[in-house]
Amino acid sequence: MQKSWKRMLRFGMSGMLAIALLAGQTGLAAAQAVNTIHFTGYFDKQLRAQLAVTADSFPVVNVRLVKQDEPDTVYYDVGTSILISKDEVLTNYHVIQDYAELSDGDEGKLTVASPGHLDKPVKAKIVKTDPVTDMALLKLDKEIDAQPVTFANAKDNQIVYTIGFPKNSAGELVLLDEQFPSTFNTIAKSRVFNSQDSDVPGKKGIGSIVKSVAQGNSGGPVLDQNNRVIGMMTFVYGGRTYYITSKTLQSFIKESESPGKKQVVVAGKVSS
Repeated sequence: MQKSWKRMLRFGMSGMLAIALLAGQTGLAAAQAVNTIHFTGYFDKQLRAQLAVTADSFPVVNVRLVKQDEPDTVYYDVGTSILISKDEVLTNYHVIQDYAELSDGDEGKLTVASPGHLDKPVKAKIVKTDPVTDMALLKLDKEIDAQPVTFANAKDNQIVYTIGFPKNSAGELVLLDEQFPSTFNTIAKSRVFNSQDSDVPGKKGIGSIVKSVAQGNSGGPVLDQNNRVIGMMTFVYGGRTYYITSKTLQSFIKESESPGKKQVVVAGKVSS
């Protein structure tokens, strides 16, 4: 979670390494996705199958940076995102912050990959950001073949599910070659602790769940039992995971569509 995890990789290693997570297929191939997902807690077969298909609506965000003063080092930042239309995703600002704030001379690449097609990443551009609430809207060069999400409001103590791409169970980053072979993403079961939380000074429009989620889940969804998004994970504090409420997310999306606030697509710089 915040700060989003990253790893420095040297050129010349066995092939060009990349941080990648999850693979799985949609539709009729969902059974394969079940086998590539790490479920924490008890999930019956029917629920596993449903969530495996649902997971395809939450693509991987991958940031690749090369700094002018360190030309032989590659920096990666990886997070999760929420598909709000076929070619738009929401994620946390801190996931793409280094890319958005590129220094002169530094090079960056921002891509989004469908969980079932990590070998076919799609280029993305920043449309709108809000560093205070930790949100970023990205526009994709191509559509993703998955179902855009629907939103719902959270209730205290309700059962929820989180989907994301954290460190593996051993606590280490998963490093894969550029062919992006399959690996696990994680779906965890939790419950809402407070749907309108005010425990964190200076933070508004957030809720919390009882489970502390690992780094890499940043930008991932908190889902109700009907697979609707009630929030987007943003940080861990005091042993709980905090999420941006669906109301705040929807307001951010609506503002980006307002004629008075025309979208300004940028690459490597934050739009207003």
